[in-house]
Amino acid sequence: MKFKTEALTDLVEAEDPVNSVWQAVWNIWAPPGDDIGSHYSREPQMVEYERLLLDVYSEFYTDILTDKCVNEASMNVPEDGTLIMMDSMSVREASLFVQFLQSGDSDLSVGYSYSTVPSETMPFRERVGYSDLKKEYKTASVKSQEPSLDGDERIVWCRFPDALLENIQEGKTKLSSIEEMYEKSETALRNIIAQLDTDTLVITSDHGYARLDSGHTFQISDRQKNRLQDTFSGRFESVGEVNADDLVEEGLVVEADGYYMPLGRYTWPAGGKYSNFQHGGLSVSECITPRITVNL
Repeated sequence: MKFKTEALTDLVEAEDPVNSVWQAVWNIWAPPGDDIGSHYSREPQMVEYERLLLDVYSEFYTDILTDKCVNEASMNVPEDGTLIMMDSMSVREASLFVQFLQSGDSDLSVGYSYSTVPSETMPFRERVGYSDLKKEYKTASVKSQEPSLDGDERIVWCRFPDALLENIQEGKTKLSSIEEMYEKSETALRNIIAQLDTDTLVITSDHGYARLDSGHTFQISDRQKNRLQDTFSGRFESVGEVNADDLVEEGLVVEADGYYMPLGRYTWPAGGKYSNFQHGGLSVSECITPRITVNL
């Protein structure tokens, strides 16, 4: 397959493997589909790429990505601009955001940054010193599609799309679809931008998410599923609470910074309230976060 050949060639020749991986992932999602539904239907391509990456270059996960997430997670406020944190925004949403941002008269560029481990909001905030940043910069928290801002905020933390993704549950009443999730997130972002008085915007995220519904996971044996289910109550566990060394040896789990986390799209059956859209593990879509810079 041409996609596989090009992706592997670029990875082998790349001086920076993260840049090569990011470019391959961005090329899957950008430009976006003709409509939101067709755009999100590209997920199997993402699964295929992440599976390929794990098969041929497992060190990318176990060595490179873990090191980047532990040591290079950051939250940089642009000089004379505003940082908009879209909680759980992944490369999927970023491509769609870029489409509407490019429709205006603006200069735009796209890069990437990192979540931390585990890929959750509170560990990320602790890692980047968010409590100190809030003292240094005027900050707003947005929890609705129609926020009320003063306009001179330097940091805006929006709970979308994460709060909406949590409502899409396996075996439960679907409070929203992934298409509705995106539409509401875009509405919130548009309203945030409309109220800000700034020349520069950086739109990024604390972490992304792994889509773990049917057809979007890595295949494993029943024995391995049972072992993962016995070990994990969520998508990560402290090394002081469980012993998953055997899963690390099997290449299903990575240990980093005092946590065990499943690699890539490995998942297992879970009872009760369960979301198909999860984070906390170590995958490309959870840990490499888009960073959109817009000069208005």
